[in-house]
Amino acid sequence: MTTEAVIVGDGPAAWIMALTLARRAPAHVTVVAHPSPDDVDPFGPALTAPPAIHARHARLGLGEAEAMAAAVPLFGLSLEGWADGPAFIPFGQTGADIFSVAFHQQLARLDRLDRLADHSLSAQAARLRSYAPPSRDPASFLSTLDHGLSLDSGAYAALLRRHALKAGAAVVQSAVAAVERAPSGAVTALALADGARIAGDLFIDASGPAAVLTDAPFRSWSGHLPFDRLHVEATPDSEPPLHLVFRNTGDGLERAAPLPGRRVLARLSRGGDGVPFHPGRRDRFWDRNVVAVGAAAQSLPPLGAGVLHLIHRAAEHLVNLWPATADGAVEAREFDRLMTAEVEADRDFALILLRHPGVVLSEAAAHRLALFEARGRVSRREQEPFTPGFIAAALLASGVRPRRVDPLAEALDPAMLAARADRIRDLAARTAGALPPWSAVP
Repeated sequence: MTTEAVIVGDGPAAWIMALTLARRAPAHVTVVAHPSPDDVDPFGPALTAPPAIHARHARLGLGEAEAMAAAVPLFGLSLEGWADGPAFIPFGQTGADIFSVAFHQQLARLDRLDRLADHSLSAQAARLRSYAPPSRDPASFLSTLDHGLSLDSGAYAALLRRHALKAGAAVVQSAVAAVERAPSGAVTALALADGARIAGDLFIDASGPAAVLTDAPFRSWSGHLPFDRLHVEATPDSEPPLHLVFRNTGDGLERAAPLPGRRVLARLSRGGDGVPFHPGRRDRFWDRNVVAVGAAAQSLPPLGAGVLHLIHRAAEHLVNLWPATADGAVEAREFDRLMTAEVEADRDFALILLRHPGVVLSEAAAHRLALFEARGRVSRREQEPFTPGFIAAALLASGVRPRRVDPLAEALDPAMLAARADRIRDLAARTAGALPPWSAVP
């Protein structure tokens, strides 16, 4: 049975859903191109994603060169204002584990945790603004290199739209004037501003903060975060850094994200200038026959994997749980379980790193932090996009230090560990120095 799937929105969130459903679901896909500013998140036109974005693009048939034309590679994150000095959190592999002894545990044995990023090719490439695609040969040191993306939202939406229309999605250039509902509250059709009427079975709300379709209650996280105002500005930058920069200013949080030829600064604060910031999520992501994604579904602090990653995850979950009946009640419950776990894991990761006055950790986040503080052990959530090495580097960069060394690391010879770490550090520096400089795709 072919389902009539109607998507409302005209930004990356809408077109990610359209492309995924058109390629992978038994559906006739119609996109109502309702204006949807900030449909991913409110932090401006730089949409950031961890390295998992490359696999997601490949599954959707997006070429690497196409995506890179709208993006700047992100070799990691820099934290400023958390500890004694700036600290880098690299994507890709850092050092090399010894059986079950993680690399950061080896450096803890040597009391060298402050130099963790020196052993990362991604960190060294970011420092030099060098670039090369990761090698697929596991024997090559270039296979330890990896990067996420900072994508221009307008160019990215246009790219997704072209592919979605080629895959069979249809588009209606109009805005939603009214939503028709059955007595159960399920959406039956959309009345458009041009007088047209679009009926459907399953509706996707990708309309951004306006959330024109979903009426599921919004669960506020204002009790966890001390920020309620957001200010965004873009400035020219001919050589933007190949990483995200986060600054803890004492009274707020800043994120600087690179795009080709410019840099986008988003500033969160308590009071002051800017627009209201309301962190939280929907109680139900799939409510009756409406699935909310992107900013229609949640508003997250910017220190986690990011909402772009979660939109791709929502699209995958929806295809994997494609309903056999119009109401999809059983599938909706499982979709909500999965998305709640992933969204709250992303929130908790951001809260652990932030540890700002006024931040209140959830029970799960407090446990994760306590586990690392005890002996440097990493608790990784199901389907989390970050590697254990990245999580460890992030906690260390934010100033967390294990109180004791892991017993398995204590059993290793320190002279052997030091010589091995020195070889990795020197190899990372030499390899990065031989890479060509990054230049934006013309």
